[in-house]
Amino acid sequence: MDRNAQQELQHSAAFRQELASELALAHTSTVVEEERRWIAAEVHDRIAQNLAGAFQQLQSLESLLADDPPVQRVVLRASSLLREAIRECRDIMKELHPPGLDEFGIVPLIEEELKQFSEDSGCEVRFVGNRQVRRSGAIEVALYRVFHEALTNARRHAHTARKVVVTFERKGQSIILHIEDDGQGFDVAAARRSGHVGGLMSMQRRIESCGGTVEIISIPVQGTKVTARVPFGLSRNNAEIQELSHASRA
Repeated sequence: MDRNAQQELQHSAAFRQELASELALAHTSTVVEEERRWIAAEVHDRIAQNLAGAFQQLQSLESLLADDPPVQRVVLRASSLLREAIRECRDIMKELHPPGLDEFGIVPLIEEELKQFSEDSGCEVRFVGNRQVRRSGAIEVALYRVFHEALTNARRHAHTARKVVVTFERKGQSIILHIEDDGQGFDVAAARRSGHVGGLMSMQRRIESCGGTVEIISIPVQGTKVTARVPFGLSRNNAEIQELSHASRA
């Protein structure tokens, strides 16, 4: 066997090995996403609904205790704790697999969550988005989780924020999700060193797996900007898989 033929065989073997690795990774990601969807449904059916039922029972009890203020205060406290538990369950379900995403897309979910955020915090919200911009489920899930994590961080840490602006649009060959608040901000470099940046780093890895990038800009006392950008066409991994597949068959 001459040198060129040997090199071609080695090259083809390397392509096949890389293709197998990429296919295994894609399969694993799909399995994980299916498991997350199942767990979210279980949390809804077996936990959240029971909590909601208990909350309704306590609300009925409150009206019967008007003549017993000490007991009524206990019931009110229990109702408050249940309300918070229901909210946490909903957050967990959204983090596992956002309900309605597969059917309706990311835009209605962003609109609904921003509305709820505004009602809870009194913060002004503004959203500019295009309902026609739809991509694969993996990309939309990754983008939604960036949005959800950024909004959760604003809820928990940006107590001074009075305005949140979100845009979701296609520009050229990219889909861009931008979340900006005017809260207290933080030192991004220091947060990265300490590891205390919420779940944004894990979201960044998910966006990168789709061939995209996440940029976090925050200035103390001036607010935070999070921008996720993914290619409109094939994700990087899918494109590489196709390229490898074609090459291995050549």
